[in-house]
Amino acid sequence: MKKKIVLNSIRKIVFLTLVTTFISLNSYTQQLPHYTQYLYNMQIINPAFVGYRAELSISVLARQQWVGVEGAPTTRTFSLNGRTRRGLGIGTTIVNDKIGLSQVNNINVDASYTIVTSQNSRLAFGLKGGLLFFNNNLFNGVTVDSEVYASTTGRFVNVGFGGLFYTKKFYVGLSVPQLLESPQFYIEDNLNQAVLSKNPNIFLSSGVLFKLSESLLFRPSTMVRYTVNQPTSIDVNASFLYNEILETGISYRYKNSVSGLFTVVLNKKYRVGYAYDHRFSVLGRNLSSHEIVFQMDLNFKRNTRWLLFDNCYF
Repeated sequence: MKKKIVLNSIRKIVFLTLVTTFISLNSYTQQLPHYTQYLYNMQIINPAFVGYRAELSISVLARQQWVGVEGAPTTRTFSLNGRTRRGLGIGTTIVNDKIGLSQVNNINVDASYTIVTSQNSRLAFGLKGGLLFFNNNLFNGVTVDSEVYASTTGRFVNVGFGGLFYTKKFYVGLSVPQLLESPQFYIEDNLNQAVLSKNPNIFLSSGVLFKLSESLLFRPSTMVRYTVNQPTSIDVNASFLYNEILETGISYRYKNSVSGLFTVVLNKKYRVGYAYDHRFSVLGRNLSSHEIVFQMDLNFKRNTRWLLFDNCYF
């Protein structure tokens, strides 16, 4: 017999009440954590990006969301990917996501295959598979009427896919990174049962690079996220790169938040970036977030079917 703990029950936990209110207001489901600098971590969203930029690419990201709110989300991610001469890319992603009394560790293996469509363009297809481990520490929650809930732990599988068409100055991608249901807030007899999600996240992303002068590059991009029965999320980003070293930009998420970004690029291979988010809150308080990212792209300039990128800013 299946038993479900829905969010209305979890809201009895005082320390989780505010957080779950934010979740209900947020257009994102908790299948995937929230990012601002996802342009440098696209592997998590679309596995077709594996091997896209470099023969060895490493990215580490840390995010503290809604600073000053107890139980607010914190996210840590690590991604690694490489590619072979024959168009095969392979990588892995590890995500640690905490919100309130819940913690998730997501481990995925990503693979892609790239087809040469012309001298200056490529078409890639990607697959994602992995496991998600969760721990809902409800036992330590404090409720108004002193009720006690049992903590729950479990794991379930994840599969996803994506496609990507790109040149050195343009890309467009479509992906569904999580096809299966994530029963994190449900207690069931069989937590490992794989069921197709009724509301998967569908991502459409695109970007282009313009050379404004010898020292200034302009890179606008966008991402649309569609989920059944939830408002469509639209991101619009714009950044400028000066002398291939300093980058600054702004990101706007429709009716949700605005973000400022600043990045230093070293030797065209290493990137250190910071983002500050200000969320438009109906609760009358400042819901700011901080995010830092480190990225390393190494190309060994071997003769392969991949497009060779001489930098890590696109």
